[in-house]
Amino acid sequence: MSRPVSRVLTLLELLQAGGVRSVAELAERLGVAERTVRRYVDHLVDLDVPVESVRGRYGGYRLAPGHRMPPLMLTDDEALAVLLGLVAGRRTGITAAAGTAGET
Repeated sequence: MSRPVSRVLTLLELLQAGGVRSVAELAERLGVAERTVRRYVDHLVDLDVPVESVRGRYGGYRLAPGHRMPPLMLTDDEALAVLLGLVAGRRTGITAAAGTAGET
């Protein structure tokens, strides 16, 4: 994970798992410094993601209660492209595990 955008998205995924995450824990999971985690949280706040900071000994960051990211919405053309990609992957044996998105 060398790209900051992928780390910011990973941070969002970690926060969506629920609970309060300490800055040290997030820094370790992302492989960055604690200062960088704070900068990534600022990026999420700039994108209107309601990240709350929790003060105190067991403080850290969490998403506002009840907040979830909206589901991915695709146009008809995008959905068709995804479907064709999944079918092509299945036929060529690229899909590694049974029960993947292509199966469901």
